[in-house]
Amino acid sequence: MVISVFMKNTKGLTLVEVMITVAVVGIVAAVGTFSVSNVISSAHNQKLFSDVEAINRSIIAFRGAGGDLSKASNAEEVLTALKKSMSNGSRVPTLSGSKIDERVTLELQDSAEAAGNDWRAYWDASQFRFVLQKSGNTPGVKGFSIDPTAVSAATVDGNAKSAMLFAEKDTWIWDFEEVPVPVPSGPSSFAVGEVADSTTPPPGGGGGSTPPSATTPLSPPQFSIAGGSFPINSFNLPLTLTNPNPGGISLLYYSVDYGNWKPYSGPVSLSPGAIVAAQAISASALYSNSARVDQTYTAQPAGLLEPIISPDRNAFGLFLNRTIKVTITDRNSPSISKLQYRIGGDPWQDYVKTITLKRNNYPSGVMIQARALPIDPYYISSSTTLRTLGIEAASIAGSASGKFSNPVGQSEMVSNLGGGASNEYFEWGRDYWTAQELSYQSTVIPLSKNSLQYIGSNFGNVDADTRFQIGELSYFNGTVVNLTSADKVSFSVDLNLEVNGVTAKTDFAFDLDLINVLNVFNPNDLWADADYVKLANPVSSKVVNFNGVDFNLMLEFGETTADGIVYFNEFHVLEGKGATTKVYGTLVEVGSVDFNSSLP
Repeated sequence: MVISVFMKNTKGLTLVEVMITVAVVGIVAAVGTFSVSNVISSAHNQKLFSDVEAINRSIIAFRGAGGDLSKASNAEEVLTALKKSMSNGSRVPTLSGSKIDERVTLELQDSAEAAGNDWRAYWDASQFRFVLQKSGNTPGVKGFSIDPTAVSAATVDGNAKSAMLFAEKDTWIWDFEEVPVPVPSGPSSFAVGEVADSTTPPPGGGGGSTPPSATTPLSPPQFSIAGGSFPINSFNLPLTLTNPNPGGISLLYYSVDYGNWKPYSGPVSLSPGAIVAAQAISASALYSNSARVDQTYTAQPAGLLEPIISPDRNAFGLFLNRTIKVTITDRNSPSISKLQYRIGGDPWQDYVKTITLKRNNYPSGVMIQARALPIDPYYISSSTTLRTLGIEAASIAGSASGKFSNPVGQSEMVSNLGGGASNEYFEWGRDYWTAQELSYQSTVIPLSKNSLQYIGSNFGNVDADTRFQIGELSYFNGTVVNLTSADKVSFSVDLNLEVNGVTAKTDFAFDLDLINVLNVFNPNDLWADADYVKLANPVSSKVVNFNGVDFNLMLEFGETTADGIVYFNEFHVLEGKGATTKVYGTLVEVGSVDFNSSLP
């Protein structure tokens, strides 16, 4: 005999364990990276929104002072203009210096960033303001910053024109030219008569008291909402102005964002970032206009509400109802948000209409995610909604039987399965010596055949993808004459199945390798001489179809008696001994995968 030593397993991490460890580490790292990235991105966006709002206010003040942006075609030219002082600045009745810090610089996106969906700012020449977008044909401004080394390209704007200028030559406030009063050509005659004095003091003027010698300033308008910062979802704010002065002596006027002054007639709807100026204008010679009151109303960004995922059923049916339709509802206004979703670990995509999912594509279930993304710069992306859609549990019952057939072996193989026969019992090898063989031996070794026997069993209330016992396999490891052994035999498992009320009868084919080790007769390691049976293909190549659903069968060895030992698909038995192991089967839906393994 050729000496062969049975190698015992060395403990360590299996490939599956290594892959699971790597996957877990990857998931934890991805989640951490995603969370930090979201915080950084949100902070960057809020700074950009705030900077754009501040620069737009500077543009309004610049134009109100006579600044001209009609020829500015890009962001760089706008910043250059805002940094200039007006050539006649000393005569402009407003702030006439540069409208922004001369150190302000901008940073443009590169081509890769421009192709993405990050927020960026563009100069809109039609509106004379910067606008925020998440896409564009050209790189936009991704941020503004202070550069201590930056120097303004020009310091004086000679083209600026103001509607009003302080006096240049005269000692009075305004330059003026006195025009002589025309002299009438002659007296005119009018009929006159005496009338009674009907003059009365204006309301609130002190009753019948003597009118003041100088005009009294009016009280400024009262704002129903004081300026400040408000949650974005509270806009548009309904502002009411109240005239605290006596009736009939004044009118209220207001301006929004340095626009034209208008007479106040009712509540004003304020958008985020609005600047409101208001003043009481005198309608009486006894009173002068009130002081001007300015209030600014900024917006606090708010998170969007997470969407609602609504499937028409919670699990895919095994045979019926194998399609699930999923609707995603946006809890926010469509004017401020849009919805996205993804299936498992697939890329995010825009939600347009009801999603149809088929079990054929997700035989082990699926997880769907949804989120709301802002299309308004004052909002932040919502948290992600998760929904897992499972599968209908399969209830399996039935009985199993099995047979051996088609043995393959050595040149002088001896077996009970010749001529295409099949049987639950299989034996191989010759258990006697010929006279010629005996003539060569001084010591005669007793011989005994090897054998396998399979006994099927019944089973019930079994779930799909759960193993169940289909029988027992008995193996006797005998001693046979060289060249008479079998090396392989076919094993057919016949199942009578009932799955969720659907019945079927089918058989699954497997190959068993018969490993006959050469003995070393080491009394300290009897297992070194143990022959064994090995499942060459634990998963059957043949499938069984239930109502259009394909399943295959996976076999494995289980518990064994004292003289045997099992390694999943191997059944080892000591030399000259017999042992019995339980045989387990698992019905697996063809194409079934663990969807959790593909999650990001």
